[in-house]
Amino acid sequence: MLGKLFGGKKKEPSAEPVPTLSSGLRSTIFNVIGSNAIPTMPSAAQKAFQLATDPNADARDFVEVIESDESLSGRVIKIANSVYFDRGKRSETIEECVTVIGINELRCLLNATSLSQLVPSKHIARPQLWGNDIATAIFARHLALRIMPQKEGLAFLGGLMHDIGKLLLLQRIPEEYGIVLQAVKSRGISFVEAEEQQLAFNHCEVGILIAEKWKFSPELTDAIRLHHSPFPSPETKTLAHIVKAADCIAHALGIGHQQGFTALRNRATEELAEVWNYLGISSSDAKQELQNFSRAFELEKDLYSPQRTEH
Repeated sequence: MLGKLFGGKKKEPSAEPVPTLSSGLRSTIFNVIGSNAIPTMPSAAQKAFQLATDPNADARDFVEVIESDESLSGRVIKIANSVYFDRGKRSETIEECVTVIGINELRCLLNATSLSQLVPSKHIARPQLWGNDIATAIFARHLALRIMPQKEGLAFLGGLMHDIGKLLLLQRIPEEYGIVLQAVKSRGISFVEAEEQQLAFNHCEVGILIAEKWKFSPELTDAIRLHHSPFPSPETKTLAHIVKAADCIAHALGIGHQQGFTALRNRATEELAEVWNYLGISSSDAKQELQNFSRAFELEKDLYSPQRTEH
């Protein structure tokens, strides 16, 4: 039922098993966040994620899933009638909304809506982390369109999910994670460094445990696991490193950063040379590319905001 996204019984022949965490590291993580910290993915979210990554899904499939959820139905109607999709005529039914929005955009919308509801938090840093997730998802999708267009939807989901470990840590241990945020802000170190100093593990490792419980495919799990790992050679394009490139671009643009995170932005800016080299983008085109990414985020960000309102 859950198809390629959630692994299932059939595995793609080329998929390599994802390395698992040691028992000691698992125990350390669960001792800190709680043995039952990782939520079970609700069936509605499972259906939404599965549909969003099913290349054979058609408009009727989307209509059925959306109509089964009152909250999602209301959100889709609002978005279909927003300025972004304005066609001069109001959409009244879910069928009309699906036609107006389009299947590719609906895939991204279902992913973002489902994830935003899985690990909620009222912490002041939540919008910061969510803003980076959205930007990374948007940028990863745009990069995938150039590099591996058949993975466009999965790239968006990988961008959304890449920091799922941070979202869970912020929800489960908000005070401790506040110390991590302060270290990143004041000392200019990376999130991974700050987390390992404060917690003895990092958000990528927490993300692996979430991916295991939610039965993500190896490719999607790698997007979570490897987005802080070094780039391979430019000839080796992977979904995980497209997500890494998108994440770096988002940080270099300061998207989602609270005031005072200048050092984090500067670190990302210094890493952009590696990003452009990996993507095959010349230094002369880099400035224009950043402007293009910034415009894309401003144009699309409200589509994935949990608080989307009608115009």
